[in-house]
Amino acid sequence: MPVIIVDKELCDHCNTCARGCILGILEPAAGGAVPHTKPEMDAYCLKCGHCEALCPRQALTLDYLRDEKLDAAPAEAALDPEALLLHLKFRRSVREFRPDPVPRATLERILDAARYAPSGGNQQPVRWLALGDAAQVRKVAALTVDWMRTLPGTDHPLAPYVEGIVATWDSGVDRICHGAPHLLFAHIPRTGALDDVTEGVIAMTHVDLAAPALGLGTCWAGFVKMACDGHAPLREALALPEDRLVACAMLCGVPRHRPTCVPRRNPLVLDWR
Repeated sequence: MPVIIVDKELCDHCNTCARGCILGILEPAAGGAVPHTKPEMDAYCLKCGHCEALCPRQALTLDYLRDEKLDAAPAEAALDPEALLLHLKFRRSVREFRPDPVPRATLERILDAARYAPSGGNQQPVRWLALGDAAQVRKVAALTVDWMRTLPGTDHPLAPYVEGIVATWDSGVDRICHGAPHLLFAHIPRTGALDDVTEGVIAMTHVDLAAPALGLGTCWAGFVKMACDGHAPLREALALPEDRLVACAMLCGVPRHRPTCVPRRNPLVLDWR
């Protein structure tokens, strides 16, 4: 079965697809033949769909998950530049949430969009774990605090700061997960010395930026991520496979307060070369 399917009536032999092929395995149209891959090169296709996406006449279809192809035109995805830039500037880290859970369909809609985040070699290594209620999130917060209790007197960079956080927790205030109704984890394959959380962070950033468009707020759960790295009881509670590594964690829910203005930031520091 060929890697690509080309409609010979629509193809005008422009070879945009061949020039856009990341690995250069797509043979350009020549001598009346439409673009194609040589059979011996089919196995090297990354299934990234770049050839299909760039075809100006939509004459080419990647033979991969064809039933999932979106029926959408580029104009439908166009955003007003100023509105998009303002959306990015309004983004806030939320630390006060309404207690009501978010409908699962809403969270799944955001995570589905995050599947389209950039991925090296189109490996798409990111998988997700979503905690669906506040009790589960609070358990993670408690285990994170338990980990923090072990840090004073060590050379961990958080050691000088955790006593205050622990004391706040003991007084009944959650400064770890802030009462969020949901906690999202992006996890990746564990590869040993080459463990790199970049792809998980990229995918989670898509979640972070998409969430406000659906009325949700987020906050990166850095303490939870560090506890996942250093506290076996928390890893056991999450019950992820041994060969998976938490790349990052994010609080999610409906914010109790909405931003009404854009605060200032340091001036842009840019060095043109």
